[in-house]
Amino acid sequence: MVSSGNNFSFLLRRILLLLFIYSFCRLLFLTFNHSYFSTIGISLLSRSFFFGLRYDITAIVISNIFFIVLHLLPFQFFYTKSYQRILLGLFLAVNIPMILLNCIDFGLYRFTGKRSGSEIFSIMSFGNDFVNTVPRMIIDFWYLVITFFVLAYLLYRYYPRLVFSKTFGGSQSKRFIISPIGKGLYFILFSALTFVGFRGGIQYKPLNILSASKYGTGKITELVLNTPFTIIKTYGKNKLEEINWMSQKEAYSINPLIIQPIPGKEFSKKNVVIIILEGFGKEYIGSLNTYKGYTPFLDSLIKESLVFPNSYANSKRSIEGIPAIVAGMPALMQDPFITSAYSGNAVTSVPLLLRKEGYNSVFYHGGTNGTMGFDNFSKLAGYDRYFGRTEYANDGDFDGSWGIYDEPFLQKVASDINGLKEPFLATVFTLSSHHPYKIPDKYASYFPVGSLPIHKSIRYADYALKMFFESVSKLKWFENTLFVITADHTAESEYSFYRNHVGLFSIPIMYYCQSDSLLKGKNNMTTQHIDILPSIMDYLGYRYPFYALGKSAFNNYGNNFAVSYIDDTYQLIEGEYALFMDTLRKNSMYKFSVDSALTNNLAGIDTVRERKMENKLKAIIQQFNNSIIHNEMKLFP
Repeated sequence: MVSSGNNFSFLLRRILLLLFIYSFCRLLFLTFNHSYFSTIGISLLSRSFFFGLRYDITAIVISNIFFIVLHLLPFQFFYTKSYQRILLGLFLAVNIPMILLNCIDFGLYRFTGKRSGSEIFSIMSFGNDFVNTVPRMIIDFWYLVITFFVLAYLLYRYYPRLVFSKTFGGSQSKRFIISPIGKGLYFILFSALTFVGFRGGIQYKPLNILSASKYGTGKITELVLNTPFTIIKTYGKNKLEEINWMSQKEAYSINPLIIQPIPGKEFSKKNVVIIILEGFGKEYIGSLNTYKGYTPFLDSLIKESLVFPNSYANSKRSIEGIPAIVAGMPALMQDPFITSAYSGNAVTSVPLLLRKEGYNSVFYHGGTNGTMGFDNFSKLAGYDRYFGRTEYANDGDFDGSWGIYDEPFLQKVASDINGLKEPFLATVFTLSSHHPYKIPDKYASYFPVGSLPIHKSIRYADYALKMFFESVSKLKWFENTLFVITADHTAESEYSFYRNHVGLFSIPIMYYCQSDSLLKGKNNMTTQHIDILPSIMDYLGYRYPFYALGKSAFNNYGNNFAVSYIDDTYQLIEGEYALFMDTLRKNSMYKFSVDSALTNNLAGIDTVRERKMENKLKAIIQQFNNSIIHNEMKLFP
C-alpha cells in the first residue's frame, strides 16, 4: 500500500491498521471458541468488541512505543527510503510476534480457560517441552498456523507506505508541507495521545487486566482483553504482596493452618499410591454424571471406593496441580510455584511427612525428564527417586510428543513398585490423555471416537488404569495400600456447566483400599486437591502436627471449601455456592446448583452468606501470601 502524507498521518494510518488486526483477532478468538460464549447475548458481545478497543490501543502503544517515537522525531530523514525500511522492519519485528501470541490463545484458551500471561514463557522453558510439543501442536492446530500467516501477510501487505518521487532521484518521498507551528501542534497532540494510550486512559491508575471486569463478568472479560495486553501487564509481576486484612489470630480462627494429631490414634503403616490422571475432568466420568461417560473401569472402581462428587482442582495446569496434590499448595498467584521466585521455599508434602514414618517414595511420570520441572520439584517435595522417560529406557513406547504411553508405562510402574521396601509412597502421573491425545496404533480402532478429540484418549487411559490394577491386585502389598485417585485439572469440555468457572475446576477425588470395607460410598461435602495431603495423614493416623491450608476429607470440620484463582479473580466454593472476589475486592456470588450458567448474582442479596464466605476467602488468601513470602509453609523444629 503506497501513499503520500506527513509523518503524523502515516503514524495514524499504521496504528489504525494494527487496531483492525487486533479487532479481527478478537473475532477469530470468538469464532474458534464459540461454544464457550454461546450463552452470551449479542448486546454483550458487541460491548466487548467496542470496549476491547481500549485494551487494543494500550497493547499497541506499549509494544510499539519506540516505533511511535521514531515517527514523532522532527527531522526530514523520515522521508527517506532507508528510514522507511527501518520503520517497516521494526513494525513487523514487534507486531508479528504479537499476532502469534493472539493466535496461540485461539487454541490454548479451551485448555486454560483464560488469556495467557507472561507465565507461558516460563512454563515452556523446561527441558524439551517446547521442542517436544510445538511440532505436534502445529499439526493439530494447522488452521491456526494458516491464520497466523494470513494475518502476518495482511499486516505486511496493507502497511501504509510512502510514494517516492523520481524528481528527487528516488530517494525522497512526496509529502504534505506542514508549517512549523502546525508541526508543533501535531507533536503535542500525538504525544498526548500516546501518553493516554500507554496508560489506557486518563483515570488515576493505568489500565490493567482487572479493569475489564467492569464491562461484564465471567467470559466477557476474555473477549474484552487481548493476549499481548495480558502478557505485557503480567510481565515481571511475580512477587506477592503481604496482606493484612485481618489479624493473624482471626485468620487462624477462620482457617487453622496447623493440623494436630488425633490423640490415641494408632499410626497405620499402609502403603500409599497417589494416581494423578492427566486431564480427567469430572465431566468424562459417567458415574459422577447422568450420562454414560468414557471411563468404564473408573466407574467400576468408584463403586468400591469412597468418592467425593463435589471435588475441585486448585488450578488449570499440570504444573500447578502437582504441587497442590503433593504439597497442599493451591495456585493462588500468577506464576506456578515451580517457576516462581519462591520455588526454593520449604514445603510440607506427603513424602516429607511420611519420611518420618520410614516410608520410601518415588514419583513416576512417563514424560521426558525435565518436563515442567517435575523432576526438580519431586526432589524439593522430598521424593527419594524420580522415574521418568529416561529411567523407563525404551523409546519404542514413546508417543512422539510427551513421553511413554500410559499402558506400558503403568505396567513398568507396577513392576518397579513391587521392588520397593514397605511401607512406600508412590505417586503416578499419567500423560496419554494430554494433547495431542495420541494412543498406540494397535488401539486406533479399538476405542470408539467421542464428540471431542480427548474422549478416545480418555478411554485408552482408563483402559491402561484397568490393566495396572489387574497387575497390582495380584501383588502381596495390594491389600495393605491406600489408593488416592484424582486428576491434575480439567480439559476440553462439551457441556456448558463444565465451561463456567465452577465446572472448570470440577475433578474426581476418590480413596480406595481393598481391605477397608468402610472406605466406600459417596460423600457430598466440598473437597479439593489441597485436602489430599491432610486426608492421607488423617487416614493413616499421622502422629505429628503439620502445616496445611486444606482440611481432611475424613474429618468433616464443617469448614470444607475449595479455592482457586483465575483472571485476577479468586474463587471460593462451599456446598452449592461460589463466591468470586477480584483483586479490587468486588464480589459476585452464585448458587450454581440451580444456576449453572452463573447468571443470577446473589452478591448484595444474600449478604450474611456473602460476608461469611468473603471473610473465609480473605483469610485463606492472606495466609497463602504471607506464608509464601515468609517461607512459612512448613513447621520447623
